[in-house]
Amino acid sequence: MTLLLNAMERKEKAKKVRRLGYVPGSIYGPGLSKNIEIQIQENEMCKFLKNHSIGAKTKVKINNSEQLCVVKNIQYDAVSNKPIHIEFYASSEDRLVKSKVPIKFKGNESLSSRNLVLNILKDEIELQGILKDLPEFIEVDVSSMEDGSVITMRDVALPQGVRLMSKEDETAASVTLAS
Repeated sequence: MTLLLNAMERKEKAKKVRRLGYVPGSIYGPGLSKNIEIQIQENEMCKFLKNHSIGAKTKVKINNSEQLCVVKNIQYDAVSNKPIHIEFYASSEDRLVKSKVPIKFKGNESLSSRNLVLNILKDEIELQGILKDLPEFIEVDVSSMEDGSVITMRDVALPQGVRLMSKEDETAASVTLAS
């Protein structure tokens, strides 16, 4: 599902924009003729970030035009944990894009019931594909894993048309016996 974020082009410095209740950001990439500095209402941005993170696809509406984007970076305040800056990579749906996508592990309850622990070493995977084919996250089922099992990036099932850019032998997670 592609969400629509309403943004305004910004002229002020980021600090002033934050005081006015906005999150400053920027949009860049081959889908634009020039980089655009933007501001988005803080409450709208917080709602978006509750369910989305780096790698999420969204449409950003600026000056009555919609731009298809991928969230490339989010900066948070160290104390309040509120977003203080966001970067979007603009592209067209049929253009090749590299993106880091979160890995979600499911079936952890099954491991716990067998006195096993899932050790997550990497919670994101780098992928390359056409923007419309890139998933918002990758789900890995760990419910049938045994003690000593390891999941490498090579083992992660990818959608058709999406290529792995992370190192194939890099370990994403392992399972050990709880002590």
